Amino acid sequence: MLDFSEILIIGGVALVVLGPEKLPQAARTLGSWVGRMQQYVSQVRGDFDREFHLADLRKLGEEARASARSVETSLQTTVSSVESAVTDARAQAMAPPGDSGWSAGGPPPPPLVFHRRYRPRPSIDDLSLEIEQLKRQLASPLTPAGPRRRLAPRARINRVRVRR
Repeated sequence: MLDFSEILIIGGVALVVLGPEKLPQAARTLGSWVGRMQQYVSQVRGDFDREFHLADLRKLGEEARASARSVETSLQTTVSSVESAVTDARAQAMAPPGDSGWSAGGPPPPPLVFHRRYRPRPSIDDLSLEIEQLKRQLASPLTPAGPRRRLAPRARINRVRVRR
């Protein structure tokens, strides 16, 4: 940077060349140019920082995609091995039985489909009883027997104050 003595020499030369009337206006113009230059430099620096940050994010995204692909391929190989094991088991279950087959008096083959457990449903009599109870409830009066109940009185803080 410039030393203080160099700045004094530049200021003296500017005073002699421009004169005392134009020196303040020239200083303002020079200051605005310096400000614009600083703004431009900071903008360019921010753009570079953003680009480097985006490059890092892209790199992380590519790494994540690569790891996701590897997980996907490992899952596909696992699924294919399980499917092949299931098809082998089905083929063995469907194979013609040997000496201990069902036709030879052995136990029957296990079922290939597993049924849901039995969940008992209400009978028609239960449903009709429940409908009768609901009808009785609807036919009964909604308000309890006795004097009519009024709404609760308004709280004191909600009342309008009348000053006389």
